[in-house]
Amino acid sequence: MLLPIDPPDVRRADLIRVAGDREWEQWTSVPGPVLESVTGADAKALVRLVSELPDAGMMRCYHPVYALRVHGAEGVLFEIAFCFRCHNALGFAGAAQTTLEGFDPDSPAGQELRRRFRAADPNAAGREPAS
Repeated sequence: MLLPIDPPDVRRADLIRVAGDREWEQWTSVPGPVLESVTGADAKALVRLVSELPDAGMMRCYHPVYALRVHGAEGVLFEIAFCFRCHNALGFAGAAQTTLEGFDPDSPAGQELRRRFRAADPNAAGREPAS
């Protein structure tokens, strides 16, 4: 998956539960509470995990449940909202949507990323939350 920065630029990563309005075409940032923030090597490992997501065919639903917001020394570097059902990821750099890409949620990187989100989400209870 294409990312706008390299892991050395990463200072913090926020795991987010997408909430509110599902009109994602209007977003300038991903809405929702931060479930967990990680810093240093843990944040860089999450970015590497996203960079390892293989491309896959995109479907149509796009109802993201989780997102990653990545911070550098100067503020937010990028955000990506993931829909594990339709295999789409919407990226933001600054206040502009940049990409809608397909990814393989069943790949080892996809499974680990979903596991990390679920582990941080008290509402997940071992299953994918309703979109």
